Amino acid sequence: MKPTSKIEFPGVGFWYPKLSNISPKAKIGFGSTIHSGVHIHDNVIIGKKCQIQAGALLFNGVTLEDDVFIGPGVIFTNDPKLNKERIEWKPTSTLVKKGAKIGAGAMIRAGVTIGERAIIGMGSVVLNDVPNGEVWVGNPAKKMLKEIEYNGPFEKTPWEDYLSNSV
Repeated sequence: MKPTSKIEFPGVGFWYPKLSNISPKAKIGFGSTIHSGVHIHDNVIIGKKCQIQAGALLFNGVTLEDDVFIGPGVIFTNDPKLNKERIEWKPTSTLVKKGAKIGAGAMIRAGVTIGERAIIGMGSVVLNDVPNGEVWVGNPAKKMLKEIEYNGPFEKTPWEDYLSNSV
């Protein structure tokens, strides 16, 4: 197959697509924005109105639901055991649910689920499932704030008020 520099995903905004490696087999939802230097593998599914910042790596098996934010340099893995045999290897699925936000430089282990509206702090290493609405930080990532019920718009959530008032 001949590589192409033209990316065609109707309704998706790309910043410098020639600087990214985006498979034409990936599924990217309407209204999403993909920044430069992003790698998106064949079987990645990205929902509507997602933002993928510069340098993010999304390998086979990653699914992002709608309104997900992925910060710069975030890495998703797809093999939690580093199977050196590679016999009939299949990627392990990772799910990021609606409205979740993942901070810059975070690393997400294959097979985890990040819940709706959950927040992952920058530089965190996520090894376990993150429940809905929780804020997790650190290496390994651990819960920082309890679940927050929130059904408002994606742009502003109660945890943002909490963090801005606690500094």
